[in-house]
Amino acid sequence: MMTSMNWTPTHFPAAMRSLSPSTRAKAIELANLLMARGDMDRQEAIQASILEARRQARAMYPDTQNSSVYTFPQA
Repeated sequence: MMTSMNWTPTHFPAAMRSLSPSTRAKAIELANLLMARGDMDRQEAIQASILEARRQARAMYPDTQNSSVYTFPQA
């Protein structure tokens, strides 16, 4: 029987590399929960956890939703 390996902040799927550290931590937590439930394969769990972590981050910080990362100087 194959054992499930949990992801950690230092060992996580490559698809989570571009997430902010706090969003990545939530995605890792969610992916581990989904894998423990056993009703998704690895890829589905990774994708679902990333989508949900991003949704939660947007809900937590609605002011940053449509803002640009860069501020351009006014002429």
